[in-house]
Amino acid sequence: MAKLSPRWTGFLGGVAVAAALWATLGDRVVTHMAYALERGRLQAGAEELAELQAERPEVYALARAFKLVGKVARPGVVHIAVGGGEGTRFSDDEIDEYLRQHLRELVPDEDSNNDNEAAPPGPDDSAPPKSDRGQDKRETLRRWLRALPTPPGSGSGIVFDPAGYILTNNHVVSGRDEFRVVLYDDRVFEGKLIGTDPKTDLAVLKIDATDLHPLAFGNSDRLDVGDWVLAVGSPFGLQQTVTHGIVSAKGRTRVAGIEIDYQDFIQTDAAINPGNSGGPLLNLHGEVVGVNTAIATHGDGVNAGIAFTIPSNRAARIAQQLRTDGTVTRGWLGISFLELEPADVEIFGLHDDHGVFVERVLADSPAQHAGLQVEDVLIEVNGLPVNGSEQLRGLIADLLPEEPVPLRVVRDREELALTVRLGVQPANLLEARRTPATDAREVKRLGMEVRTFRPALLRVWRLAYDDTVRGALVWRIDPGSGNAPAVQARELIVGCNGKPVASVPDLVAALKLVPPGKPVELEILEPVGDRRIVHVNPAQGRER
Repeated sequence: MAKLSPRWTGFLGGVAVAAALWATLGDRVVTHMAYALERGRLQAGAEELAELQAERPEVYALARAFKLVGKVARPGVVHIAVGGGEGTRFSDDEIDEYLRQHLRELVPDEDSNNDNEAAPPGPDDSAPPKSDRGQDKRETLRRWLRALPTPPGSGSGIVFDPAGYILTNNHVVSGRDEFRVVLYDDRVFEGKLIGTDPKTDLAVLKIDATDLHPLAFGNSDRLDVGDWVLAVGSPFGLQQTVTHGIVSAKGRTRVAGIEIDYQDFIQTDAAINPGNSGGPLLNLHGEVVGVNTAIATHGDGVNAGIAFTIPSNRAARIAQQLRTDGTVTRGWLGISFLELEPADVEIFGLHDDHGVFVERVLADSPAQHAGLQVEDVLIEVNGLPVNGSEQLRGLIADLLPEEPVPLRVVRDREELALTVRLGVQPANLLEARRTPATDAREVKRLGMEVRTFRPALLRVWRLAYDDTVRGALVWRIDPGSGNAPAVQARELIVGCNGKPVASVPDLVAALKLVPPGKPVELEILEPVGDRRIVHVNPAQGRER
C-alpha cells in the first residue's frame, strides 16, 4: 500500500482537528453567523427607516398625533354598565316576528301534513283538536319569551362638563334604572339619568365626581370626507379601546334599520362595535366631532367597516338642553314639503335642484305669519343652503323657538328674503299636520286656487295627463265666482289671453297684462286631451 506524503498527512490532520472543533462548537458557530447576518439586516433596516423618517416626517407626525389624541381623549371617555328597569328582553313585535320565522322548528304543527284530510274519529270526543294543542304551545312559548328579563348591557359615554355630566346614546340607557359609570382611572360611580332625547338617540347622565377631564366639542361642519378620525370606547366591554379610520361620507339620512327621527350621520370606517355606542369620534385636534351611534353589519352585530356618528354640532346642542332642562325643545315652521325633482328646475326657474318644495302651509303657523306660500322653493335657512327634506327637518329642529330665522325662497322665478319667528314643535306632529292648511295658490282675479302641474302630482293624484305636459292645474273654484260651469277642478290651464302658461308663475305674469275689469280668456286642456277656449268673469283682488 502506498504511503501518504508528509504534506498530505499534515493536511488531513488539519481537517481532523477542524472536524473535531466543528463537532464541539458547530451549533455555536452557526448561531453567531446567523446573528451576524441578521444584525446586518437589522442595521440596514434601521438605516432605511431613518431615511424614510427624514424623507416623510409627516407619516411619523401622524402616528404621534394618533398617540396624543388617544392620550388626551381617554380621561374624558367612560364605560357605562346598565341594568334593571322594567320590561322584557323582547318587544311584542320582536316576539311575533321570531315566532313567525322559527315556529315550525320549535313547535312543529302536528297536523300540518294532513290539512286536506279529515281527521279520523277518536275514542274521546272531548280531547282538544291538534291545532288547538299547537296554539297552546305557541302561547306558552310567547309567554315564556315575554317573561325573559332584559339582560345587563353596556356602552360608552363622553364627559362634557366638569360638574359630572356625561353624554351617551339614548339606546344605551333606555328602559334602565341602574347606571354604573367607570372612569379611565378605574373609579366607579353611580349615574343619575338627567334626560333623554329619543328623536336623536342622545341622553345625559350625571355622576358626583371630582377631578374630571371633559372633552371639547369641535365643529363637525368642518369635517371633510377623507379626514382622519379616532374612536374611543368599550367595544365588547374592552374599556379605553382606541381605533382609527377616516370620514367615509357626510349627511347620511334614512339609513335602513336605524329608527332615529333626525338623521344626519357622519359615516366612518373606524372600527366601531357593540359597546362603542355613546363614545366619541375625534379629529386630530382631540376634539369630539361625533357621538358613535350605529353600525352596518352582516347580521351578526359586528363591525363591517361602516359606522354612523351623530355630528358634534347637533350633539352639543342637545347635550346642553338636556343638561339644563332635562328635555329638548325644537323649532317648528309649520309646512309640509317635498323633494325637488329634475323637472322642477326648469318649471320654477331654479339654478339647480337644491332646495325643497313647499307643499302645504298650516293655518296660523309661523310659516304663514312669515308669508311663506305654497309652491315656494325654500333654498336657504339661517344662512345654510337647503339640500333636501331630511336636512331641512334637522335644520329647523336644531333652532330654538321664538328665534328669528332668515329664509330665502324662490317664488315666481325670483328670489325673496323672508324672516320667520319659529314656534315650538308640537308633541304630536301627526296631529299637527291635520290642522287646516293652504295647499294651493289663490288667484283672486279668477276666483280659483291653482297648482303648477309637475310630474310628482301624477303619482299622488293619479291625474290622466302625460308627464310632459305643462300648465296651471285648477285645484278649487270659488262657488261665488260664477266660473264653475266654465272651468272644472283638475283641468289644466295652458294659456291665458294668448300667452302660453306652463306654471302658476306664467299664469300670474299673463294676468298682469290684462287690464282690470276685462274678461280673461283661458285655454283649457281637458284630461281626455281636448282643448277649449273659455272666458271667465274677473273677480276683485290681486293674485298672490
